[in-house]
Amino acid sequence: MSNKGRHTQSERFCNLDYLMVTLGRNEATAMRLVAMFLENYPLLCQRMYAALEADDAVALRNALHDIRSGCVLFSGQRCVDLARGFEDSLRRHLDHGHTLGSREDWRTMVDTLANCLHCMASEMRSFLAGNAGEDHPPGP
Repeated sequence: MSNKGRHTQSERFCNLDYLMVTLGRNEATAMRLVAMFLENYPLLCQRMYAALEADDAVALRNALHDIRSGCVLFSGQRCVDLARGFEDSLRRHLDHGHTLGSREDWRTMVDTLANCLHCMASEMRSFLAGNAGEDHPPGP
């Protein structure tokens, strides 16, 4: 059930070992949460891209908030930091009276965050694959 040996802590995009501790080693719940993230993260990426294309700052802010909230659960600090930084940049940009379309690097920020989410999802897929069919002794 451990991520040990796959990556060093500094290389990981999420900390599924910490998730297991937080859940009291409830593997079934962890597997369900990971599966839900894997099902939903592509929709979050689509929401970001659609909001950007539609020049919809509110929808983009909502998507970023949802991404950040989802990544916190899995200790996905890189994605959390990217989403938070993006949210802050968006807020400051809009507070200065600019429109979403008046800044050209939004697409790069969306691409970077989406890539980070893909990396996080890849780790989660490995987690699921590594735990599928394993025979674990009962917990305490």
